[in-house]
Amino acid sequence: MRKFTLVSFLLCSFAIINAQIPTGYYNNAYNGALPKTCAELKTALFNIISTGTNVLPYTASTFDTWDAVNSIDTTRNDANTAYRIWDMYTDNPSGAELNTFTPASNQCGQYNGIGDCYNREHSFPQAWFGSVTPMLTDMHHIFGTDGFTNGKHDNFPYGDVNPSAIVWSAPAGARLGACNYGGYTGRVFEPIDAYKGDFARAMFYMVTRYETDMAAWQFNSNADSVLDGTTWPSLDNWAIKQWYKWHLTDPVSTKEINRNNKIYAFQNNRNPFIDHPEYVALIWQCTNLLPVTITNFTATKYNNSVDIKWTTEKETDLKKYVVERSTDGIHFFTIATVAAQNVSGYAVNDKNLPVANTLFYRLKMIDVDGKFSYSKTVSIRLNNNLAGISVFPNPATNQITIKLQQTLTVNSTFKITDVAGREVMARQVINAGQSVASLKINQLPVGRYVVTMLNKVNALHVSFVIAK
Repeated sequence: MRKFTLVSFLLCSFAIINAQIPTGYYNNAYNGALPKTCAELKTALFNIISTGTNVLPYTASTFDTWDAVNSIDTTRNDANTAYRIWDMYTDNPSGAELNTFTPASNQCGQYNGIGDCYNREHSFPQAWFGSVTPMLTDMHHIFGTDGFTNGKHDNFPYGDVNPSAIVWSAPAGARLGACNYGGYTGRVFEPIDAYKGDFARAMFYMVTRYETDMAAWQFNSNADSVLDGTTWPSLDNWAIKQWYKWHLTDPVSTKEINRNNKIYAFQNNRNPFIDHPEYVALIWQCTNLLPVTITNFTATKYNNSVDIKWTTEKETDLKKYVVERSTDGIHFFTIATVAAQNVSGYAVNDKNLPVANTLFYRLKMIDVDGKFSYSKTVSIRLNNNLAGISVFPNPATNQITIKLQQTLTVNSTFKITDVAGREVMARQVINAGQSVASLKINQLPVGRYVVTMLNKVNALHVSFVIAK
């Protein structure tokens, strides 16, 4: 335990120093001002992320993969009293945790059921690469997970399970069964929705970081279920479509960004698909398997409005675009719908701007069959002096008062979340015409929280501290 505490401290210090993408790190991914695409971009990223890397020992008395997991895969427990392993297989993002693993104390290699212990999950199975370094200790695809659930994942690829073909499921929602996507019918492992993008980006990283090994790995164990043996595109059609869908529906989170920064501190390379989510489409769009490709998406402020523009390629079987706006990058609301017209460029002017410092925009692209995907998210700073919402007293003890910059025009709700993003108390409704509300918080433990005001057109948030 002493070793873990010291290493955690050092790692956190490194992470602070390397809090941003290093200047010029991705320069070779561009031809002038424009990014490379397709196989050229994939190989450029391979050269970037495979140069000058540090290889961890798997198990050693010095800093090893156990220490790494115990440092980068942690979060606060529900009571905010201690750290726990952030297990993406058994986590319950919307309620009380079903299992809680204490870092280092609950790590193990033997288990009998869910919740017994956690171990080091190679999300890209060891059998696919022969259990050798540097893949064996590459933390961009190793996660701390429940040992029993890890065993159920086994060597199966990730994919959507056919609801009528489930052979095993976990209380938190992960399941195993026959695939239900892209014409692939083999057995797959499906994590919960909240972390599908995390695993998809780990898979894209692995076939990029080790692209020169693809031919040698194709027929290891059941790797042929996803690998096609080439340096590009490296993946079978169904896997490209499946993981791209997950990549869009579960965008990059703060959790992933922080983890990527920490890994860079000791491994000296990054997952480019976390830093630049748009690289996924730029690499695999040339397969003609992805939905409509957005080649340029911008938001520009003019006076009291914002111009949203986008250009497209390969617009086939597309029904419409839904333009969505957010004030926090999490909660999005529809501001416009544009019918697909098979033209190269579109534009929408957003005139009814909310009170906020920054606005976020994205496109929801809906096919004629009802399936949809999302574009990347772009942001624009409005330079407003007021954030639109405040809370007092801060720190608080038993009650907080929330004041809005503008009187509400529609009914809204307030929610309170902890630092891990979990809602910690029932939502409260505030009616149109009001600008002030009070919330009892005496039942919450000491710690930092975020109060968010939500309605059909807006989302404002502000943090506060409970001190007793």
